Amino acid sequence: MRNILGALIIAATLASGQAPPSVELRHLYTFGSKKGIHPPTVLNRRPATVPLGKGENPYGLVFPVAVVTDLRRRVWIADSGTASVHVFDIATGAYREIRRVGDVPLRQPSGLAVDPQGRIFLSDSGSGRVFVFDEAGEFDHLLWKLRERLLESPAAIAISEDGRTVYVADPPRNVVVALNREGEVNGTIQLPPELGEPAALSVVDNQIYVLGNRQHRVGIFSPGGNQRGEVRWDGIQFPSAFTYDAERRRFLVANPRWMIVEIFNDEGRNLGAFGQLGAGVDQMERVDSLYVDPQGLHYLVDSHHGKVLVFADSACMPR
Repeated sequence: MRNILGALIIAATLASGQAPPSVELRHLYTFGSKKGIHPPTVLNRRPATVPLGKGENPYGLVFPVAVVTDLRRRVWIADSGTASVHVFDIATGAYREIRRVGDVPLRQPSGLAVDPQGRIFLSDSGSGRVFVFDEAGEFDHLLWKLRERLLESPAAIAISEDGRTVYVADPPRNVVVALNREGEVNGTIQLPPELGEPAALSVVDNQIYVLGNRQHRVGIFSPGGNQRGEVRWDGIQFPSAFTYDAERRRFLVANPRWMIVEIFNDEGRNLGAFGQLGAGVDQMERVDSLYVDPQGLHYLVDSHHGKVLVFADSACMPR
């Protein structure tokens, strides 16, 4: 049997048979939805041929899988269905589509992360590479050693709190690889079968939290690869996505049972929930990925329905 160094079980105070109370979060806008914000179709009319999505989406996004914001508050959306990254500047209305990085055409963008200095990290499952963009949003370098294939099909990415280590999930090998800033392997975390198909990563107090899509469980690992236990949120049996909001020290967890996103503090207390099932511009039919930006805006990715919803509370409303 595996040696688990203590099981960490986080339980909310809410009874599991009840829907949690709602919190006051206002819907701001939606990317890729009718009456929402979407890329110009003239620039984005030929989706890539990938085993995902439902063909061309008339509102620009086909199968978005990840989202981050940079220091200029531009929104970056990785879209496996169009084999591109969409970059939106909400303040100016500018839009940019990235289909080629350097000499490499994107094949299946799969993960995004931003470090404390504002550099953007983009994984591409199709090419097996991780690309790094500088603070201005321009391509800087490939995160890999020349002539070496470090990753088979990189997916989710997370950055260590000091910004020195890049953690990349590699689902075909069921591992999380720790890379330094030069693309050298610092270590490999071998995941147990119950954490198969790692789909989301977060770094919390220097521990790596991994969501496995096979059984929808979240495991906790030290940087050295030792499993510390697992985290469970009462009332959420099969979380479809999660992220950690380090600024406010709380978890966001997608609960497919109620089709909502629940918010928990560090002690596991349920702070409430938001979101609504439906096909409207401010509704989602599932949540596949989550992100909270430094300003406190909440991004919900509904991959299968080609849209990204953005919510904020009154204290975080953009000015």
